[in-house]
Amino acid sequence: MIITADYHTHTNYSHGKGTPEENVLAAIEKGLRRIAISEHAGAHLFYGVRGNRLARLRREVDALARRYANEIEVLMGLECNLMAAGKCDAPLPGCADIPCGADLAPFDVLLLGYHKGVWPEDAATRGAFRESFGLGHANPVKVAEALLETANRYHIGMLSHPCEYVQADIPTLARGAAELGVLLEINASHVSLSPAQLREAASYGAKFVIGSDAHTPSRVGTFERAIRAAEEAQVAHLVVNAEGFLT
Repeated sequence: MIITADYHTHTNYSHGKGTPEENVLAAIEKGLRRIAISEHAGAHLFYGVRGNRLARLRREVDALARRYANEIEVLMGLECNLMAAGKCDAPLPGCADIPCGADLAPFDVLLLGYHKGVWPEDAATRGAFRESFGLGHANPVKVAEALLETANRYHIGMLSHPCEYVQADIPTLARGAAELGVLLEINASHVSLSPAQLREAASYGAKFVIGSDAHTPSRVGTFERAIRAAEEAQVAHLVVNAEGFLT
């Protein structure tokens, strides 16, 4: 399986080690056709990119897209954080997090995931918060429903590393993702879905995207673990950023 695009990469704007341009150059060297710089959105207490810094990243990504247009497509992504059922930190036009005059939205790629560094705002995310720190168990159906409601409201394209910190009910999540056209990520840095979960998700109509979740330029386009997981689960034909994928 050949993966043609990496939609999940981080840089030194958050907790990555390289610059956006270094990620782009690494993607070109790997032969990718597309790369997205997808930093954490602003609600993440430790790694969130917000305000003027987010606006500066938008301008830098746009400049890279122009500079390397003949070699690769460079996209502006954002990895949004689940805050409550129906709420994440995607900065939409008119919100207070966008500096006056900044041209940030729409983003090219929006991912949504649960992360520990975000304060929970409702019962579903409070349960997820406790589970992520080993202090209890969340309701997996409620977690799945919270992700789906939020994905629908914010027009999210991908769910990043599902079940990584907290379990989500796979039938609920996969059926809803299929209905909304939202992709489930097979994350190459930490494969969060087991082969059984991948097969179950596929049985409910879900499709997948493989992302590196690179935090250094050397990891951009490094997909081996995710590819093995997809092949073991026999869902490789459902990976949309694989060469030859047919809708």
